[in-house]
Parts: sequence; C-alpha cells; structure tokens
Amino acid sequence: MATSFRLCFLEMSRPGSIAIKSAAATTTRASFRGRGEPSEKRGGIDMQDHSSGARRRSLRVGTAVAALSIGALCVPIASRAAPAPPTRNEPQVLQDIIVTAERRSSDVQKTAASVTVQSGEDLLARGKFTLRSILETVPGVSGGESEGVTNEPTGNDSPSAGITIRGVSSNGGLAGQTLSGVPATALYVDGVYSGIGGNFDVDRVEVLRGPQGTLYGRSATAGLVAIHTRNPDLGRFGVEGAVEAGSYDLLHVSGAINVPLVEDQLGLRVAANHYERDGVDVGKGFGASRVNEAKAKLLIQPGDRLTLLVGGAFQDKRLYNGGVSGNLVEPAKVEYQDYSVGSANTKFRQLWAEARLDIGDAQLTYLPAYRTWKQDAEVFVVGPGGGTLKQIVSTPHDEFITHELRLSSGEDSQIHWQTGLFYYYNDIRSSNRNAWEASNGSLFEANIRRKTRDVGIFAEATIPVASALRLTAGIRYDKTAVATQEVYTSNLNVFCNTPLGGLSGCAVAPANSASAGLPESPSSITVAGQAGRRTFKNVTYKVRAEYDLTPTSLLYGSISTAFLPGDVQVGTGAGNVPTAFPYESEKLTAFEVGSKNRFFGRRLQVNVGLFHYSYAGYQASVQLDLSNPASAVLFNVPLRMTGAEIETLFQVTSADRIGLNFSHIESKFHDLPAGFAEAVAQRELWGFAPTTGTVFFDHEFRLDAGASLNLHAEAIARSSYDVLYTSPALAAQGGLAYLRQKPNLLANFNATWTSGDGRFSLTGYVRNLTNKRIKTYVNLQSVTPLQATATQSDPRTVGAVFTAKL
Repeated sequence: MATSFRLCFLEMSRPGSIAIKSAAATTTRASFRGRGEPSEKRGGIDMQDHSSGARRRSLRVGTAVAALSIGALCVPIASRAAPAPPTRNEPQVLQDIIVTAERRSSDVQKTAASVTVQSGEDLLARGKFTLRSILETVPGVSGGESEGVTNEPTGNDSPSAGITIRGVSSNGGLAGQTLSGVPATALYVDGVYSGIGGNFDVDRVEVLRGPQGTLYGRSATAGLVAIHTRNPDLGRFGVEGAVEAGSYDLLHVSGAINVPLVEDQLGLRVAANHYERDGVDVGKGFGASRVNEAKAKLLIQPGDRLTLLVGGAFQDKRLYNGGVSGNLVEPAKVEYQDYSVGSANTKFRQLWAEARLDIGDAQLTYLPAYRTWKQDAEVFVVGPGGGTLKQIVSTPHDEFITHELRLSSGEDSQIHWQTGLFYYYNDIRSSNRNAWEASNGSLFEANIRRKTRDVGIFAEATIPVASALRLTAGIRYDKTAVATQEVYTSNLNVFCNTPLGGLSGCAVAPANSASAGLPESPSSITVAGQAGRRTFKNVTYKVRAEYDLTPTSLLYGSISTAFLPGDVQVGTGAGNVPTAFPYESEKLTAFEVGSKNRFFGRRLQVNVGLFHYSYAGYQASVQLDLSNPASAVLFNVPLRMTGAEIETLFQVTSADRIGLNFSHIESKFHDLPAGFAEAVAQRELWGFAPTTGTVFFDHEFRLDAGASLNLHAEAIARSSYDVLYTSPALAAQGGLAYLRQKPNLLANFNATWTSGDGRFSLTGYVRNLTNKRIKTYVNLQSVTPLQATATQSDPRTVGAVFTAKL
C-alpha cells in the first residue's frame, strides 16, 4: 500500500523540547523510530493540540543520528490520502534540531559550541538505558553514572562524577571519605542539578563539551549533560510501554501514562521503570543491580502567559559488589577468585517545579528543587597484601536544596540575553569504617558532617554586530562556603599480622589472618570550627565571536573559564597518622575555535572543533602509598590540554546514512607541586583513550503496509591508554604494562522493526560483537610479588526490546 510523507520544518517550542511542523511536501520514510503527536507552543512549555484544521506533528526527541551526529532527519508522517511516494533513491536532507543547553532555544547548527544530541526513542530501541551506554558514542566523552567513591559500588549522591569529557574527570574525596567531590561535569535532568529520573521516559539528551562556567557555574569545567524527559500532553490520553530482556538475566520494564485532566489547561504524566541484571562474572555480585523508580509531572496552563510544571520522583536501588576478585596474573590476563558478596541500598527522593511567566518582551523562569539521598552499604574489596577488607558506609542524611531564577529575552528579540541567580545548599552526614574482614581489626573510621552553600549570579548576552557576525559575552560570580566537622581515627597497627606487617615493625602473617590489624592502636584527629571552614570566591567569563560564512556554514571562536571549589578533608598521612588536607580551587581557561557546515544541499554535515585548555591547578586524587587505600591526597597540578574533534554525517539516500566521528587529545602536567613527581610516574592524564574514532551505518527497508526495518551498525575504536596512575618505583619494575589498556574496538548492531502506524516496534541488538573485554579499573599494589586486581567491561551481550504506544 502506497504511503506518503511530508517534509518537515522546525516549529520552536519551550526550552527543553522541539517541534517539527508538517509542510506541503512529500518525502520517503526516514529511519528514525519516533512518531510525533500534534503540538503547539503554549506559554513556553511544549504541549499537544487536537484542534480541527491544525494537524501538527511534534517530535519530542532531539532526533540525533545514532548517538553520533548533530544533524537529524525528519520523522516521517503517514497520510491517509496522498499520492505515491517519490523514488526510493531520492536523498533526504538533514533537518534542524532546536537545543536548549545554553538555556535558550537555538538551532544546533547555529549554536557556537560543541554539542551532540541523542533521541530518547533511538536510545531505548538500541538497548542504551544507562548513562555510560548513552554517552559511549559521543566524541570526546566516556564513562557514565558514578556508583561509588571506590571502584566497588557503594552508591553516589552525584551521578555525574563518573563522566569524563575531553579527558577531564571528577575526583573522589580523600582516602577514608565517603563524600563525593564537586563533579567536573554538570548533569541536569529537567533543569534540576544532579536530578534523578533521567534514564527512562527520555525525550532527548544534549551533551556540551567544554567548560560551561558562565551559565552552570562551579560544576561544569568539563562540560554539561542535559537530559530532558517527556512532559504531560494537554490534548491526548496515551499509554506507552517498553519491555527489554537480555543477557545475564536482564529484565527492564518501563512505562508511562498521560492523562489530560482539563483540556488545554491541566495534564498529568506518570512514568515508572524497573531494571534488574546479574553480574557477568558472578551472579549476585559485582555488576548486579536492582532498580525501581518512578516520577510524576503535573502541567498547569491557566492562560497564555503562565505555565507551571510540578514534579516528584523517587529511586530505590540495590547494588551488589564483591563475589569475585579479578586478579591480574599477566598485563592482559585476569583470573577470578571467589570472595564475599556485599551490597548497597540507596534511596533518592525529589520534588521540583518550573514556573514560566511571559512578561512581554522577556520571560521569567523560577526552578526550585528539593532532593534527599540515603545509603547503607557493606562493601568487600581486596586490600593490602591480598587480605579482604570490609567497608561499612552509612549516609543517614543527605539533603539538597536548589533555587534558580532567570530573566531572559523573548524568542523574537534581536539581542538574546539572560541573567539570573542560583542557590545551592547541601547538608550531609556520613560515616565510613574500613576493617579487615577476618579479624574486624580497623584500618580507619571517619564520621563526617559537611554543609555547603553556593550563591551564583550570572549574565550573558549575544549581540548581532553585523548581518552575519554576532558577539557573546558572559560573566558569573560564585561564592562557595564549606563547613566540615569530622572525627577521623586511624589504626597505627593496621598492617600488624598481615603480609605487610614488616612495614609497621610488627608480626607478619598470611592474608586474612584472624588477628590482622590487632591489637588496634587508634590515633584520632578532629576538624571543626574555623579549621573546617573554607570560602571560595570565583569569577568566570566567556567571550565568543561567531560568523556565518554562508547560510549553512558557521565559524566561531571563544575564550571561557570555569572552576571547581576547594575543600578541607582529613585522610591518612605519613605513618598512618590522621592529617587534615586543605586544597585550593581548580581553575581552567579554555580556548576553542570551530566550524559547523552543511554541504551538497544539506545532505552532508561536517563539524570541526579545536581546543586548548590551561589549568592553573587540576585537582588530582592520588594514593601516596599504593598498598594503603587510606593514603590518598589531592594535588593541584598545572595541566595543559590540546585537542581536536570532527563529527560528520552523510545522508547517502533516503534509506542510507553514514556517520564518522573522531577526537584526539594531548595532555601534559607541568610545574609539578611538591610530592607529585614522587607519587605519580605519568606526566599525562590517565583513565581515557586519547584518540577515538566512531563510524556507524544505517539502512532502512520499507515493508508492506508502511512498516519498516532499520539496520544499525556502529564501531568505536580507541587508542591505548593508562587506566590509572602508578608510582615511579612500580613503573621502574614494569608496572606500567599492567596499567596499560591496549587499543580496542567495540562493535554494536541492532535491527528494529516498526509498524506502519508507528505504535509498535521490536528491536534485537548485540553489544560488543567481538566479545573483547577491556580493563576498566586496575589496583596495582606491587609487582614483586605481583599484587594487582582489575575489573573488566562487559563481554558480548544480546537483548530484545518491545515498545508499544496506545
């Protein structure tokens, strides 16, 4: 049966969504799975409209190509009465996407920054439901949601702490700390800083690479990940669901219901998610997890000028750890041995709202949020000398309050400007006790309370100085106040009756001795009052020029700054004596030039970026004694980084598209502070591949009755890199070989069938086709004798996803 489609043009809606409006042209079916709904803009928040005579279709996803591209294809829209479609080889142009990561609506190809957008429906169809898998094909980005302050999952109140952008990663606290530091990447979910609910019912994901210190402040030195989930539809009742099953007893069920309570004025959307999977090397052990979460959004539209969105969410998660220890017996060979299984229970609760008021030539936005987090964890890890450590972590109170007030220009303003205030408050109480499992002999114990307040004031404007030339200037002032109260107790006899007993001048015994660390010899330090208070004041700025070389080619250059505040924490110093360690802010100045282009009638897209970073003091967490997990300190090390990124997308025919991305980063520490050279052998950043390349290919088969079959293949090649740092002494003994991850290739494939009406789809996928596992973490304690543990990435996994929309 012949089916026709319409060419699409952008209809801008609220920040956080895009709408694509149907026009009187025809095109063949694109390979995107998203099916739009009638939409119109009301009060700045995207809603749906079924009024007669206006058949609009809205695509709520950012419609990016396979997690790679910045361009997009138009989503096809079926028509009941239409002429025959054009020939199947007719090319389809790349369509525009509206992004809001710079806190105003703009075409991504006209946004003078390195931005990648991904569709929530494409991610779901490809089995990419974790932050790590979502980000794996974004150029210059690796890692994902952090699940602990150690390698074994213990839970984390700052999920973005595990993300690395352009080689810049977040550091954990000092040894013995259960408090996460300020993350280098800012994660926003529906406008809420470090919000929850961003891994289900997703509209789109926007990733900005490079510092975003002007608009996002103290936690965006590496960049920004902004996740937008679906809002209520005021004009349509609907039910959506997805079921996924796969390797290692994976079961993933999610669904949403949308209810228009009062037509055009009041709507409710409720979404829920359940996820469970076992570990790949042991059933209920490292890598296994169980998650239950849900969120509800109420959209209130009392008139044309005011829109109010109110939301609530929760997440209950159980993470398993231990079960097996991966021992490096050769640089690239891991053997597993059984040991105890632990677990961590975490609970998030969140309330938030977003109010938008149209006041004529400007818009006022207010976004308050309240979030709490609790955890109880028992973690088992391999400790010094091969003995098993038991880590008991408890966070009975962790409270976050944020307020953001913004005043911005209207969409039709010649000068785009915004200014605002941001307030952040965190109050956390936590405890952490490390002991030898066999004897319960203590290593250390920390009882901590920390209060953090941050106030930021920012302003930014983009001014057209000529028909093709625009200048942007922004500035932000932040004041961060940290107050820490902590009692830290270290056992001076921690190595007694262990294989390392000689280090403390006491008896040597086999690993897991019943008298390990005994008799205890406690030494304590208390930090409180003025000794635990620090205030950090920082001014960041951005200056940018952008020039339209042609209507489809943009050239831009920028200078921007960002920072992470410092702190004061307590750790284990020389001789296992507790010591207070204050450290300063991390400050970054970034230079970037780039170009965004479309050629051959908007069928080929080529985006290029070059950048140079100069860190006044990069915060690096380093263990002074690699055999003692309680000896980490934070260094502020000057660092230079230079890199290049290329993103390309080519729509070959209406049924075929190809994408190719590339990134390369050089890094170099210089002017090393005292003690750093003695603790770290490397002079470049570790933990990421300096060179990555990604290629993907899509082909779509048109089937009877308007159905389609989309085949998608992608491959990610990474260069060799050091997984972690090591000491000069261990490097001289050949330790770098154990830390080195060789070049590797990750290949994924999926096939998606979509019904002609777009209501049903079925996807089968294979991830890690080659079944090659890479090292994701290495703990090298000694070379002679060899004492090294490691964790590995997942082997080959398969799965299937079924989705339905009613």
